[in-house]
Amino acid sequence: MKKNGVLFGTQLGLTLACCAFLIVPVCQSVLAGVTVNAFKGISSGLTLRWVGEVWVLYSDTIFRSLYIGLACLAVCLVVGVPAAYFMVRMKSRWTKLLEELLVLPLAIPGLAIALGLLLSYGGFKDFRMSWLFILAGHVLFCLPFMVRSVAAVMSMIDLDALEEGAASLGAGFGRRFLNVVVPNSMPGIVSGALMVFTLSIGEFNLTWMLHTPLTKTLPVGLADSYASMRMEIGSAYTLYFFVLIIPLLTAMQWVGSRSVDKVAADDSDQSDLLEVTPMTTANIERESRGVPVILKSCGKTFPDGTVGLKPFDLTITAGQTVVLLGPSGCGKTTTLRIIAGLESPDKGGRVMFGDDDVTDVPIEKRNVGMVFQSYALFPNMTVSRNIEYGLRVRGDDSAKRSARVKEMLAMMQIEHLADRRVDQLSGGQRQRVALSRAIAVRPRVLLLDEPLTALDAKLRDSLRTEIDQLLKRLGITAVYVTHDQGEAMALGDVIVVMDHGEVVQSGSPRDIYFTPSNRFVADFIGTVNTLTCPVQAGQIQFPGGQSLSIADLEDVCDNGQSLVELFFRPEAVSIVNPGEGLLTGEVAAASFLGEKTRLRVRLEDGAVCTVDAPGDKAFALGDSVSFNVSSRSLRSLGGGGVC
Repeated sequence: MKKNGVLFGTQLGLTLACCAFLIVPVCQSVLAGVTVNAFKGISSGLTLRWVGEVWVLYSDTIFRSLYIGLACLAVCLVVGVPAAYFMVRMKSRWTKLLEELLVLPLAIPGLAIALGLLLSYGGFKDFRMSWLFILAGHVLFCLPFMVRSVAAVMSMIDLDALEEGAASLGAGFGRRFLNVVVPNSMPGIVSGALMVFTLSIGEFNLTWMLHTPLTKTLPVGLADSYASMRMEIGSAYTLYFFVLIIPLLTAMQWVGSRSVDKVAADDSDQSDLLEVTPMTTANIERESRGVPVILKSCGKTFPDGTVGLKPFDLTITAGQTVVLLGPSGCGKTTTLRIIAGLESPDKGGRVMFGDDDVTDVPIEKRNVGMVFQSYALFPNMTVSRNIEYGLRVRGDDSAKRSARVKEMLAMMQIEHLADRRVDQLSGGQRQRVALSRAIAVRPRVLLLDEPLTALDAKLRDSLRTEIDQLLKRLGITAVYVTHDQGEAMALGDVIVVMDHGEVVQSGSPRDIYFTPSNRFVADFIGTVNTLTCPVQAGQIQFPGGQSLSIADLEDVCDNGQSLVELFFRPEAVSIVNPGEGLLTGEVAAASFLGEKTRLRVRLEDGAVCTVDAPGDKAFALGDSVSFNVSSRSLRSLGGGGVC
């Protein structure tokens, strides 16, 4: 402990010594500007005489520095913010090269930059004699600070999601940039602006070479005053410099700290973050604006040659909810983005909304609503402003916007969140706001990209039931993407199962579950058991010696095959007395699930089946269990013998 105390004392002493080394000369310089005699110090008395003389002699340089600094800031904002945006968005080798070039003014001495400007443009007399010549040098020197500051903040923002969210509400590029990109990049813009303004006012080396007797700035005047005037006047000049610069540096430090810290939620009311209040749809009139969606030969090949989606056709009836279901990378999100207009299908593919061919129509003109997996809510807007945004973009009047926002807030039971920022919301609340924003514009097609993925299981189950009721009440054509079979079964009028970029089956939830078209669908939807059984004289021989006529199975024909592969679901089983069942085995595992007990049963041939038994019956490992499977529930998926 003593050793640590000595080390701390040494570090503290060194830090204070460094601070004193920097601060003491500054304080002495400032004091010299307000004392009668700089050499005698405060004992000679205090006076503002030198401050007044500096104002009389050099006020023009002070104002010139201010308007050059403001002009430099304006140019850097107009040029730097869009430049930072395109650098972040494009992400090509050319933008990387541009980023490296932007560093050059930081690495090259200001004198070298000034010399280059003099050699290149010094021959233009009027330009050379104007303050605009100094402005050009300042912009060249300061622009990288603006671009890099803004780009750093933009890189931390999910610009893709925010812009796509705004576009889905009808906002064109200009409106998206001004309403969404710029406000959410404001910490970087403000920080860069303060840095540019401060550097422009205080820059000396470059300005010293570019100035003329008629275009002196504050730093040049400061150097002249020290060289040709009394020390007191030079120190008073320094005082003006500090009055301009220190507040700017302090403000820049404050903005920088604010940009790092997220705005904290209101501690006075946080109890509702965990509440789940059911949505209200009883008073909402059914919409009749849903349109059929038709995809014709829609495929997608990405620029690197990857086939994301093989050409397929799909027809969605007006007002229907279609769920695109499949594992990650199967093409379901690509399909959704093609419908939205965020991706274009390969040549020959067409997207129809009713009788309208919207293949080449951008998303902002398709009148779709979209709920993203990340929700894509605008952090710079409150809940009510988020919901209102699409209505404002469409040009609805204030009264209509206000009424619709109130309707959405009431429907979702989130009136108390109207003025709250989105970073103060729970996951369930954000999901409701995103859904409200999407349906507030009454879209022709509502698109939902795994909106419940980030929520906990209980909240997810509650919200998917409410979403199902809401969609049926509104009558909007909806396309829902998920990899969750439970969500698909609960929400879909039609389920489209996808795998490796192609549609493998399309049908009602009941058809998909009970009559899967192949083994992938059977395995992906729920739990399935597989039995490979020999066939002798038209009889299927099951493990344990029991048999069943192949003619009793609905979808299997006797084609003289020697083997048949059969599938059945765990719930299709009925437990019977030992020895009386079609199949008999030994309990390898038992899981009590309340209303049922799920058993893993090892059959006599070594195959393991999953079966559901009544929950009120107990099973122990090693118990013998017999069960029947109805002939309707035994199915053959693909391969020989299918009728």
